[in-house]
Amino acid sequence: MSHVTASPQDLGHWSQCLYALISHLDARRYEALAQLFTPQGRWLRQGQWLQGHEAIVQALQARPQGMRVFHTLSNILVLECGPEQAVVEAYMTAYRQLEGQRPELFSLNTVSTTFVRESTLWLIAEQQMVRQMEFSAP
Repeated sequence: MSHVTASPQDLGHWSQCLYALISHLDARRYEALAQLFTPQGRWLRQGQWLQGHEAIVQALQARPQGMRVFHTLSNILVLECGPEQAVVEAYMTAYRQLEGQRPELFSLNTVSTTFVRESTLWLIAEQQMVRQMEFSAP
């Protein structure tokens, strides 16, 4: 796998978008999360493809209310970039706490995101979150 050099401004936009996505996910701000995608954006989440803002919001609203999840994002790497499209990969670690239980390290995922420029914004056209490791509490 190789990488390419991107402008600091574009890298900042892509990174901030990814950080915003996990912040909105953790805080249950699902409408704000969906707005990071193009109207027909596709998201592979937990093995299921979701397409469009409405599908994304509906799937997230089905998350258990008593479950707390926090994500960390690391190792952001630009694989492709051009004036209108970019592909960025990263790792995402998930920690969760089910109601009445201790918090636990839950999973490690690879995150591959295709961004497209729409006017002055970079939006997510497609994102694939793929679980690489799942951990269980002792």
